[in-house]
Amino acid sequence: MNRLTADQKKKCQDFLNFTESTEAKAIQYLKDSNWNLETACDRYFNDPNNIPESKVSQGKIVDLFNTYKDTNEEKIQENLERFCKDLGVQGELLEFGLLWKFKVKVMGEITKEEFINACNQLKVDGLAKLKSEIQQIKTQLNQEQQFKEFYTFTYDLGRLENQKNVGLDMAIELWSVVMGPKYKDLQTWFEFLKSKHNLAISKDTWALFYDFVKIANDDINKYDSDGAWPVLLDDFVDYLKKK
Repeated sequence: MNRLTADQKKKCQDFLNFTESTEAKAIQYLKDSNWNLETACDRYFNDPNNIPESKVSQGKIVDLFNTYKDTNEEKIQENLERFCKDLGVQGELLEFGLLWKFKVKVMGEITKEEFINACNQLKVDGLAKLKSEIQQIKTQLNQEQQFKEFYTFTYDLGRLENQKNVGLDMAIELWSVVMGPKYKDLQTWFEFLKSKHNLAISKDTWALFYDFVKIANDDINKYDSDGAWPVLLDDFVDYLKKK
């Protein structure tokens, strides 16, 4: 790794931690993927030669997918609720957590490719093994860095195809699920958005709202309006202080 940049070395280490592969394969897959870590990992797990049959059975993964897949399409949508119930997934937050782990692109469905990739990455090939991962997801949703990644994922999940921003109604629905237990003035935020904003939510606003909540929960007076905050949050702080 001596000839790699610091960023490339970090990606190699992340690849190794994620795949338990070799340094040579890490560099190979990352180079072939233009150093995109997610793409490199996906390519690695899509290659059946990299999945020891003794650890994960590709046939069992496909059989599990077929148990829940739609009647006429290669995806799990019609039976997603049953799939979640069989896994013991309760509550919308954990349902979103499951979709996060499966890296789904469309809300409310898991494609066959997404299902197989996720099972390989989680190293599970049966319902019981997958069910055991649910507790791990719960744990990760209580960890700062993991939750922030999950929070970012939910924004992308809420965007419609070819849509740059998330519509206000969808943003409020998502915030209700992911930030409901984390921000005491969330309903006031929604009230403000509906009465004073009533526009779609940008990704920048979505991301910075997460940082804002940490300040607001501590002491709203610590909010610095001269900082790099969206005007929308400046206006909300004024609105909040007047209430």
